[in-house]
Amino acid sequence: MTESQSGPRSRANGERSLWGLIRRTGEPPVVAGLAAHGAVVGLTAFSAPPPLLTALVATLVFAGISLAYGRRTDTLVGPSPVRLPESVVADAVVLVIVGAGGWLIGRALGTGAAYYCEPLVPWRIEIALGGSFGVAYVTCMARQRRRAWAAYPLAVLALLWIAPFYGFFSAPLFLGVSMNTMCHGRPIVTVVLTALGMRVGEQVGLAAAGWISDAFPPRENG
Repeated sequence: MTESQSGPRSRANGERSLWGLIRRTGEPPVVAGLAAHGAVVGLTAFSAPPPLLTALVATLVFAGISLAYGRRTDTLVGPSPVRLPESVVADAVVLVIVGAGGWLIGRALGTGAAYYCEPLVPWRIEIALGGSFGVAYVTCMARQRRRAWAAYPLAVLALLWIAPFYGFFSAPLFLGVSMNTMCHGRPIVTVVLTALGMRVGEQVGLAAAGWISDAFPPRENG
């Protein structure tokens, strides 16, 4: 095979692998995130439940769909230690789809601002950083044992009281929903900086989990 023949084929294989990775890592948060957002909008549009009840329902929806996806062998749920450029592309795809889906839901039912803009919920960059770090760390450590499919939903459930307000500590989910909600007193610059903080926290969590795994390998029996 000549170089001119192998070049296009290798580029095609690279494109397939890139978009395959995007589908494997991007489809679960898109489906789970939009379903959870739809649950929030539905609850706030037709009733006025306590914020904690709405958070519980939304988190159960998100965690349940993530668990179902995690049982599939060709998908990755939660933060994954893939190369940063590919991860950024996947985040951009998720952001566009979630933003468009949130806009369509908003046109039909509402934005869920009554819930997302709850004044009693603490709005702190350190919460975004800490939550994204913790979820990424736990998920990556569990992935070493092929248990990320269970660890990621459990980590989200453990933070159910705050996770939906911060997009389940996923930067593209948070940004996509926030751009459709635009709470008073939260300018777009602050929202973008918070999303970037989540991205940094996630990368640090993945790096820390990878370092710990390499520094302390599993002991052999005997």
